[in-house]
Amino acid sequence: MSQSHAERRKLTRLPLRVMVRVQVPGTAAVVVGETRDVSARGIYFYTRYRLELGQQVECVLLLPEELTQASAPMFVACAGKVLRVEKDVSDGETGIAVEISSYDFSWHGQFIAGIRNSAD
Repeated sequence: MSQSHAERRKLTRLPLRVMVRVQVPGTAAVVVGETRDVSARGIYFYTRYRLELGQQVECVLLLPEELTQASAPMFVACAGKVLRVEKDVSDGETGIAVEISSYDFSWHGQFIAGIRNSAD
């Protein structure tokens, strides 16, 4: 069986379903989603909030103890740019692909403060 398109990813994607907090810099918009997969250069997640192609975002992944072997959940922040928006992929949610430009493993903000459930 042949693929209809060539794989362009250089790094392996890991299927990982964890909560992600997304903020658009310069706005009060803070939303949550759930990742589908991650790699060192990007994440793909589902959310009900509408993000725009090319938009800069700041994301924080909530990694459970079972995954990190730490004594408490770990937060990993990253900044990036929206590369792809797939509307209404599942139950009215939007699939968002973000190219990561930087990481912060020392993030200590409030994960749920100011979160909105939709683009309202």
